[in-house]
Amino acid sequence: MNTLTVLFAVYLASLTFVRLRNRVTFPLLRHLSDFSVFMVPFNIPAYLLSKVPTTAFVETRHFPELKIIEDNWQDIRDEAAALFENGYLTAKDDLPASSFYKNGRWTSFYLKSFNNDIPSAYSLAPKTMALLDQLPNMKMALFACLNPGKTINGHHDPFAFTLRYSLGLVTPNSEQSGIMINGDHVAWRDGESVLFDETYYHYAYNDSDKPRIILMTDIERPLRIKWLQTLYSGFGAFFNGLFRVDNTDPSKSGIGNKLGVYLNHYKAFMKAFKRWNKPLYVATKFAALGGLIYLVFF
Repeated sequence: MNTLTVLFAVYLASLTFVRLRNRVTFPLLRHLSDFSVFMVPFNIPAYLLSKVPTTAFVETRHFPELKIIEDNWQDIRDEAAALFENGYLTAKDDLPASSFYKNGRWTSFYLKSFNNDIPSAYSLAPKTMALLDQLPNMKMALFACLNPGKTINGHHDPFAFTLRYSLGLVTPNSEQSGIMINGDHVAWRDGESVLFDETYYHYAYNDSDKPRIILMTDIERPLRIKWLQTLYSGFGAFFNGLFRVDNTDPSKSGIGNKLGVYLNHYKAFMKAFKRWNKPLYVATKFAALGGLIYLVFF
């Protein structure tokens, strides 16, 4: 069995794994090229050796340290609301999640990003940062605003070595704004949180006429093998270290930011191609897949 055959078998197994694991996910054609499929081999050790359930939702009792956030959520809310009112929640177009910012649907203020230094977070949100600094396993944190009438399209986040913890701060407090995770709905409400595995299919929506502001964070998934935990943590620090982010200084940029701009151009081209001629777009995808199969087997 040659190398290409093995790789293709791994790809098919990964695609099958994601589709069977999720009750709700992409149509098959859309899923063929989704990044989450290619990351399954990287994520499998995190699933197999997880100390917490690998279900879509995870109970916060597994992370008692989060109580300090929930006990002080009003202080966090006040700082987030002040930043929003003063225009500090802005769009970023050169980060891994930059597609979320398109069409004015999403804005954010970054608080933590692994080992990246974000001075503006300490100067503009000191109470929040004093709390987050007590949680060393919280690797990423930001204030995220989903604007009225906007939706974050369904997606799988690629990495399983963290879990997504989000806390409602300034929300519509109604069923009009929420998040759908693997087919289950959670409405955003002030002071209420949700902890979930972001590699499951999920999307967020705000059908109200009010902005929805949450504290969105990634917290390390605890693993049964310490060296593997360290390895994943090191990868996360390396990957996020490629991207420089600051809320007030746009000159801060890393190699990842620069490459991200080109990736966004490619995505924009493919979307324009699809809008221009969807049958040709679909045919091109199938031709590319057929070419790969030919290379593998012939």
